[in-house]
Amino acid sequence: MARTQIFNTSNGDRPHIPNTIILITDGNPTRDADILDDEARHIKSLGIRIVGVGVTNAVSQCRTGLRPNWA
Repeated sequence: MARTQIFNTSNGDRPHIPNTIILITDGNPTRDADILDDEARHIKSLGIRIVGVGVTNAVSQCRTGLRPNWA
């Protein structure tokens, strides 16, 4: 949703300002877990920065939503 709806000029995105997603997560995706890695790579390839913020102790046990190896 961020890539297709938020970060586009028709919805107010300013092309000269860097885009950043602040992802607040408990580490467990609620939907579309099968496309999460590919979507994160695609977002980063567009120059959009992703900053992950883990909440709850479950994040240290389940790192699905906070992978530092997204390249």
